[in-house]
Amino acid sequence: MLDARREPEGGFVIETDSGQTEVGIGEIERMADGGDPVGLYALGMAYLFGHCVEQDSGKGYGLLEKAAELGNPDAKALLVNMFFEGDYMGFGTEKAVEYARDAAGAGIAEGMLYYGIACLDGNTVPQDYAEAMRQFRAAAAKGNSEARNSMAFMYLEGLGVEKDEAKAFRLFKNAASAGNVNAQYQTGVCYETGCGCTPNLEKAREWYEKAAASGDAYAMDRLGIIYYNGSPELRKDPAKSFEWFLKAASEGIVDSMYSVGCYYLEGFGTGRDETEARKWLNMARDNGHKTAEELLETLDGGAPPS
Repeated sequence: MLDARREPEGGFVIETDSGQTEVGIGEIERMADGGDPVGLYALGMAYLFGHCVEQDSGKGYGLLEKAAELGNPDAKALLVNMFFEGDYMGFGTEKAVEYARDAAGAGIAEGMLYYGIACLDGNTVPQDYAEAMRQFRAAAAKGNSEARNSMAFMYLEGLGVEKDEAKAFRLFKNAASAGNVNAQYQTGVCYETGCGCTPNLEKAREWYEKAAASGDAYAMDRLGIIYYNGSPELRKDPAKSFEWFLKAASEGIVDSMYSVGCYYLEGFGTGRDETEARKWLNMARDNGHKTAEELLETLDGGAPPS
């Protein structure tokens, strides 16, 4: 038995050497009680996500750990993914990378991705750009958009491959079109700066807005900037610039806090409001923004910023 995945109708599809078969929660529990790694993995998933049983994350992780210890690659891949996403801290980085390598060896795209990242960064394994690219290519061939994003980064920086901004752009855009939020942001950056493509702020706006719609605060900040700057393709719009800076500032982007403060102070893109201006400038200053600190000193009667 190699794999198990949960089905919304209430059953579990079990992958065996002879094909797929669907079983119910009772059979999954019997398999798990007998120490079957696939049963342990499936039951762990059930408890983790509350499928056919009452949700119990602790019990779910415990079952997944047992499945992983018995060699189930899907359990290893899931634990690795949750570890690097910050949702699971049941082991350290060295174990996570070991499990990622095992999952990669079993042909699981997420394992390839995370083992590739470990090789790229030299994280508990020797830094090896060639192996990182090999893992990313294999994961990308299985449809993993984050692997395409990682390949794009390597071409952009020339890590183990000849630097190729045009190829990086194509890979970013390919991953972005598949819905990868990081790649959507990077595609916007490419269009804004002309990295590997012809600069076009309207197209940058399009991709930044896609990333922002998924909560990417850095994309919100860039939207504030491009609506401030404008271009032949994108009309300047102070009100939209302010709107996006405010959204980014509310998500914790310090430069955007400073921009919001300045907009309120000048009445640019919004009504003039010194109280709000000071609030946002104080927030930026408290987060280490030196120019905000200098501006506040000027407002309080000190020397003007140099």
